[in-house]
Amino acid sequence: MAERLSVRDVSYYMRNVRTRMPFRYGVASLTSVPILHVLVDVELADGTPGSGVAADILPPKWFDKDPTKSYADNIDDLVFAARAAANAYTAASTTAASVFDIWRDGYTETLAAGDGRGLNHLTSSHGSTLMERALIDALGKTRSCTYHQMLTAADNPLGLNLGAILPSLAGVLPAAAVAATPQTTIAIRHTVGLADPIRDTEIPSVERLDDGLPQSLEAYLRQQGLRWLKVKVNGDLPADVERLREIAAIVDEVALGGVSISLDGNEQYGELQSFTDLLRRVETELPAFYEMIRYIEQPLERAVALDPTQAAGIAAVCARKPMLIDESDGDLDAFTRAVELGYRGVSTKNCKGLFKALANAALARRLTAEGDGAGTFFLTGEDLMNLPVVPLHQDLTHVAALGIKHAERNGHHYVRGIDHLSPAERRQLLLEHADMYDADGDTGFLRVTNGTIDIRSLQRPGLGAGDNIDTDEMVPLKDWTFDSLA
Repeated sequence: MAERLSVRDVSYYMRNVRTRMPFRYGVASLTSVPILHVLVDVELADGTPGSGVAADILPPKWFDKDPTKSYADNIDDLVFAARAAANAYTAASTTAASVFDIWRDGYTETLAAGDGRGLNHLTSSHGSTLMERALIDALGKTRSCTYHQMLTAADNPLGLNLGAILPSLAGVLPAAAVAATPQTTIAIRHTVGLADPIRDTEIPSVERLDDGLPQSLEAYLRQQGLRWLKVKVNGDLPADVERLREIAAIVDEVALGGVSISLDGNEQYGELQSFTDLLRRVETELPAFYEMIRYIEQPLERAVALDPTQAAGIAAVCARKPMLIDESDGDLDAFTRAVELGYRGVSTKNCKGLFKALANAALARRLTAEGDGAGTFFLTGEDLMNLPVVPLHQDLTHVAALGIKHAERNGHHYVRGIDHLSPAERRQLLLEHADMYDADGDTGFLRVTNGTIDIRSLQRPGLGAGDNIDTDEMVPLKDWTFDSLA
């Protein structure tokens, strides 16, 4: 009963963005980045035309951390994957098919193209996820259905078959992967990057921004009432402990300890003994901070994170705090394999795929229901410095459908509000999402109140981004150059 459609045209555009302050994560420090937008024209089986969009930033050293590759190489690989996906999805829909069936064939062929170029699957599958999201967006707009409505509709318009993603989910309906109603608010889990200032007093005068937004963690806690933090560590035990000590002090001072924390290892460890040593130090020296830690995000580098020889170390860490995979989630069965090794969770990011995340959500619910009461299996919402309009709104729409109550958000922190958008996009954004953004002259900022954002306005046909895309203010991909980032 699924809707059938065909891909008629695909076009790509780039928009360059500069950060207001460096975003240091793992081995990378991000100061400028392009956003790749894909626009897809489709035709339903009955001849009805439609269009959809998707977009992501193309960051350095996240999809591929190969030290021999430059940032330009990373972007070239991601653009290759995007173009390969456009070809694969177009070929998969020569005869009209459901979005899911097109995705299944397109995903396989995009990975095969990436294999031919020697790409890891996190990189090559990104091209597929762009097309996947654009088709979901197009169908929702054409049917006048929200994302959540498409996932819970009795006629399954997307044709989603969870059992075709993970055989253990055979017969499980798409609605089993999502909340009964989508979230109306999301708590911000604020990223504390490795270069972020902790206190106002430590910001040198020459680096003080004074641009209307907080800069230090102290200022964010005071002004936005944050109750969730994502704290990054770097694999340097003495330096990490000292930085965590500073963070713990400001949290206790400003938030009176009323904060929950995720600790992000960002693949900085080749083994888990060193990370376990960090946890022991934190538990002994910063016991209140240790109690605030709710889970650990992938400390192990992806080359070994799913290696069975790591099982003992995984068990040792998970005996203290539950641990999830993020960068190792490059294949459809990655979460299944991770669970077998002792991990408890997996992140959802739109750049890793929506259908895969839905299958992971259904699996986590099943494992929790069938468990021995020793703890839950879970999905977390993590960020790729998602920016308005398309990346942020589509990611939040997906997280809301899953029923996740808090998500890492950092685009509003590292980039100044909606300054990167065209005047026309800003005006429409502030009009359509008056509860989500605060206007400030001809620009605006994400409205964070008591640590949360209001996302009710994202429940609109498609994947939440609407039609607010000004391609006249972007650069066609064929004309974009890496040098333009400087």
